Amino acid sequence: MRTGTWSACLLALAWMATVLATLPALAPLISGHQWWPASVATVAAVALSGIVLRIVRLPEVALPLAQAAAGLVALTALFAPERAVGGVMPTPQAITALLALIGEGRAEIDASPAPVAAIPGVVLVIALGLGLLALVADFLVVTVRAPALVGLPLAGMLFLVLSVNDQGISWWAFAVAASAYLGLLAVDGGVRGAVRAVRPTPGTGSAASPLGTLRRVVTAAGVAAVAIVLAVLTPLAVPGLADNALFRMAQGGVIGDDAVTTTHPLVTLRTQLADGSGAPVLTYRSDDPRPDYLRTYVLDVFEGENWTMSTLRAGRNTRVGADDRLPLPPGTPALVGDPITTEISVAGDARNVDFLPMPYPALSVDVAGEWFADPDTQMVFSTGGRSRSLAYEVQSVRPRPSATELADADRGTAGVDSRYLLVPEGVDARVAELARSIVRGADTPHERAVALQDWFTQDGAFTYDLRPPPLPPRADPLTHFLFGSRVGYCEQFAGSMALMARQVGIPARVATGYTAGTELADGRWKVARSDAHAWPELYFEGQGWLRFEPTPSAGDGQGTASVPSYAEPARERAAAPDTRVPRPDADAPDDGAERSEDNAPEDDGTAAPAPGSPGSGTAGGVIGPESLRRTLLAAAIGLMVLLTPALTTAAIRHVRQTSATTASARARAAWLGLRDEAADLRVPWSPAESPRTIARRLASDYELIGAAREALWRIALSEESARYAPHPVVPLSLPADVHTVRRALRSRLGVLARVRATLLPRSLLRLPSAIRRAVRVHAG
Repeated sequence: MRTGTWSACLLALAWMATVLATLPALAPLISGHQWWPASVATVAAVALSGIVLRIVRLPEVALPLAQAAAGLVALTALFAPERAVGGVMPTPQAITALLALIGEGRAEIDASPAPVAAIPGVVLVIALGLGLLALVADFLVVTVRAPALVGLPLAGMLFLVLSVNDQGISWWAFAVAASAYLGLLAVDGGVRGAVRAVRPTPGTGSAASPLGTLRRVVTAAGVAAVAIVLAVLTPLAVPGLADNALFRMAQGGVIGDDAVTTTHPLVTLRTQLADGSGAPVLTYRSDDPRPDYLRTYVLDVFEGENWTMSTLRAGRNTRVGADDRLPLPPGTPALVGDPITTEISVAGDARNVDFLPMPYPALSVDVAGEWFADPDTQMVFSTGGRSRSLAYEVQSVRPRPSATELADADRGTAGVDSRYLLVPEGVDARVAELARSIVRGADTPHERAVALQDWFTQDGAFTYDLRPPPLPPRADPLTHFLFGSRVGYCEQFAGSMALMARQVGIPARVATGYTAGTELADGRWKVARSDAHAWPELYFEGQGWLRFEPTPSAGDGQGTASVPSYAEPARERAAAPDTRVPRPDADAPDDGAERSEDNAPEDDGTAAPAPGSPGSGTAGGVIGPESLRRTLLAAAIGLMVLLTPALTTAAIRHVRQTSATTASARARAAWLGLRDEAADLRVPWSPAESPRTIARRLASDYELIGAAREALWRIALSEESARYAPHPVVPLSLPADVHTVRRALRSRLGVLARVRATLLPRSLLRLPSAIRRAVRVHAG
């Protein structure tokens, strides 16, 4: 086997190991390990096919297509063997089956929080993505010989994990990926040293000997080990580096001077419910013997599939002071009743806090730092960083309107913005028809609201499940929940009821935060991640915004959810009217009881989509799956644009070589290829110099030795023979000679020159003349 082929094979194995070493870093995104074999098989198919094709000397320009075909064969054998010839060869039916699976996988990924269930469609999407990464890695490492550039797509993949998983990447997974990448660079350096050692020049034997190569590899490994150890240990020693900064940077921050964004509230909700660990979020003391929910976010915009938050603005007039009363939201009457004091402490393993969980409606909040209150919703938020340890006190009033007061309330909506009644075009007409049929016979807005709530909790035969079935391809999340599965959790229930309330004339929005939690022995209340919750808030003229509870509670639903007295089901209220806030029904555990194990999500649980599924990232700076998909598509297009010059120069080189059918044409093609390489590398080249002069100067200036020097002289003498000899003598090895000189020049000039020559080749400036010259060469 030729030295160049041996080097290519070794480098192919090195990049394959590097790509596969990133699989542990992806583990937080996909549940289980069933997806590993398909990913490994796809990457191996691309790598091993490249090795075989290089051994048989397939032209480099055709390698990516052949390797892509090998990857497609592997995917067909794994996911659609029954529709393939011999179980491996793709057919149109097999391609159709693969595309359908990809659609299912994308729908599951869009609809579910991490970790996503490893259904076949998801496994296929992951394997396909890694196969494309393998094609890019092979091109950069083996064809271009710029292995350092592989760090860009690998880093992009790791950043993707950080952007959707606030737990980050485990230190050992990072160490494995980093070690493999540095090992790839070491292998490349060792291969270059071994090639130079084939024909050492006098006085360089020790430097280019196998022992010298081994010494350099060991030194590089030592430096790499120190770098990895420092990368792992530094965040533990430097405050601020060990938190989820990258996740926050990817999910939200502050843009401009006063526009505030944050992690999408429903993403936070799903993450906490899927956690299942029962980790505490906060503790609090309250004057209220049966505390109400702690509201954090208000989602007031429905975009057809997603409930999102309007953009918030922070300014001097919205700053919260210790002695300032919070603004009453529009349409909210003067707050009356016994004030309630709630002392809240956020600490321990809780998420960094930028929005305050607090009772609603609030009179005032006493909190350290700079905080702002949204005048429309009473959300209290910060723009100056987020704190893990925080204590604050909230003065609030518990709304306790009686059913009679709500029934007698004004039926108008003049006190609230009309946007709370907006329903976008494109919503399935069956939803409005269903809403109207549910409230038929209800005379007042309150009766309509209770009828909608009762339908979800009693009449609609819904099932509460943190792991609803996957959304079918191209299905609408809202209509699938209401007319199909009828399986979901609080996100789906709250979003659906809020939309249906708007369709029957009741202003509505979605709130997220926490239920009251669990009462402790010392009188404090503990709120865990499993107490995260979403619920609808409906507006009633003269009463303001009131929460309702369409999510099943007790043992068959959200265990700590509770129904306010004014929203009690009509049948129960008729039997026992009571203006106090009751506990859940008799068969359910108390509000303070721990969630049962039956309600805890399993490790491989997934979340189905809902009307509130984040997807667009338009309102409030949200980054949802749709925005992430567009970002990845833009990144892929950008990568293709970045690699277009390299692919174009490779195609020109291949056309020159394959179209040269005479001795003179072969010599000319080799000489032009060398000239273009010199232009790309910024190597001086003068058309006034003879081929011998150029060869002599290049060999001297760039210390070309051994095989590279001999190849250079063969090219120069062939060009000279083609110019002046009546019957030129041109060896058949010229294409390989050009490749040898090209690699030698690039190794001498360093990584920066190689990257610049690959991504910004100057020879493309002569593309029109190069095409004309190729035509003339082909003609004779």
